[in-house]
Amino acid sequence: MELAQAYFPHITPRAAWKKLKSLLIDDPKTEALVHLNRRTFLPAEVSVIYEILGKP
Repeated sequence: MELAQAYFPHITPRAAWKKLKSLLIDDPKTEALVHLNRRTFLPAEVSVIYEILGKP
């Protein structure tokens, strides 16, 4: 949720995560990240997110 809040700082953490999740699902490179069973992204995964969405 911390990464989601960086992208969407003016909404609640849960709403920010839902919005980030919807953006990640739209791209084949990041779609699998939404379905991980862990609470954090690895640095390499964050790099891919930055590559697709740009830095917050």
